[in-house]
Amino acid sequence: MELIDHALGCALLSTRRLEDNRGWFQIDFSVRELQEAGLSFDHVEQLNHSYTEHAGVVRGLNYQADPYAQAKVVSCIAGAVYSVGVDITPSSDTFGKWCGFELTPDNHRSMFVPRGYAHGFVTLRDGTELQYLTDNTYSYGHAKSVRFDDSDLNIDWTMNGTVPLRPDILSDKNRNAPYLRDTVR
Repeated sequence: MELIDHALGCALLSTRRLEDNRGWFQIDFSVRELQEAGLSFDHVEQLNHSYTEHAGVVRGLNYQADPYAQAKVVSCIAGAVYSVGVDITPSSDTFGKWCGFELTPDNHRSMFVPRGYAHGFVTLRDGTELQYLTDNTYSYGHAKSVRFDDSDLNIDWTMNGTVPLRPDILSDKNRNAPYLRDTVR
């Protein structure tokens, strides 16, 4: 894994792929390499896998409240996403700021999302699948959300108009999520 971009605590990671006449091999995740890059992720507690049927669907902005806060390493294994992390730590200098990266199977990139961040994504293609490693267990009672369309965050989910959003396809949790200013302060 190689750190290729770092923004607001999130990081864009690239995997090295070795190819030969049989196909290819790559290491998608390495705790040691994350730690060498200065990213705080010391073990894998859980592997999550999501499938989204249609392009333009937003999932998130989701996070786990303490003591179940999670850092994540997010990878797109089919389709494509624009993956977004939002700093929701009130004492942080970058509180309410966000960063986003495009993830596809072809660009061999993953996104590191630290604890204290909400994470979400919009699908750029039909039939999109994500896998993400977390360093803490999911707890239904600690699962929280921030509105994806919070005007204070001003996230460009459409990527400058290239992605038509499907607001008709939202989970109840995301549809009814509070604004950041009403969530964590």
